[in-house]
Amino acid sequence: MNKLEREVVSRLIGSTNSIVERYRCLAAIYFGEKHGCKEEVIKMVLSAQLEWLNWITITQRRWQKETKNQNKARHHDSIALREKYVRCHI
Repeated sequence: MNKLEREVVSRLIGSTNSIVERYRCLAAIYFGEKHGCKEEVIKMVLSAQLEWLNWITITQRRWQKETKNQNKARHHDSIALREKYVRCHI
């Protein structure tokens, strides 16, 4: 894949799991099929999704490390809501 194709694919790829970005990833994979670089495009898609997942995890962990003491929490902070979304459920 040349530099121009790589740039087109990187702009086409979406990182989240929304319906629009899933279709954009499919379009990028079809583009890769047509140009003979499907495996490389799939790696780019998976890499973008992994970056998004890492960003979400780090952001949640930063949010989680805030105080759990209700008296010290900010006025707009909901500790119960935070614990509901951030705790790992196995």
